[in-house]
Amino acid sequence: MANAKSIFSTVVVLFLLVGLPAISFYYLRTGFTYRKEAIMTQGDFGKMPDLSALTRVQGTLPDNLRGSMAVVGWLDPTKQEATRVYGHMMDSLYQQFADSPNLHFTTIVLSKDPDQTVNEFTQTYHLPEAPMLSFVRADATAFQRSASDFQLPLSQYDAPGTEPIVALVDSSQTIVKHYNLARRDETIGLVQLISVIIPLPEKQDLILDRGREL
Repeated sequence: MANAKSIFSTVVVLFLLVGLPAISFYYLRTGFTYRKEAIMTQGDFGKMPDLSALTRVQGTLPDNLRGSMAVVGWLDPTKQEATRVYGHMMDSLYQQFADSPNLHFTTIVLSKDPDQTVNEFTQTYHLPEAPMLSFVRADATAFQRSASDFQLPLSQYDAPGTEPIVALVDSSQTIVKHYNLARRDETIGLVQLISVIIPLPEKQDLILDRGREL
């Protein structure tokens, strides 16, 4: 009996000295690899253009985004399907990252009545007036130019807002990637990359499939 207790004690000690460190190293290594792979997917599409010349409709994008991340989108309400998808995805993204620091979502709006468009959009998709959300207006020329400045992957026949494409800007104010929110894999990729760089609030998991599914 004493010999069995001794063997058990030895096994416990070995697990504490060898097993736990090995498991911890494995998870740290896995996490490091995941973070590295996610970051390596980023590109370089130049510095984020200055949007301060565009008229504010709702919310305020900070003058200096250095140290923060930004997701920039284009909204043309005449493109109804793209607007619907963009709205649902903005709802899901906001719900997940509402309490995350140093993250901003701004939308460039093309509309004859941008105030009404933004009011209807935010009410339809449950987006409150919050520090991380902002909307600016642009005329047709500025709308098209902004898409070109952000190097959106549009064909020569597409206009901004035809597809719910967003640009991700990192903490150095570099445009690092574009995502089409109509594609589930790209939306998940956006969520995962943001969550790697800016952690989700404590005890919150990625929302990948639920009522507000991505």
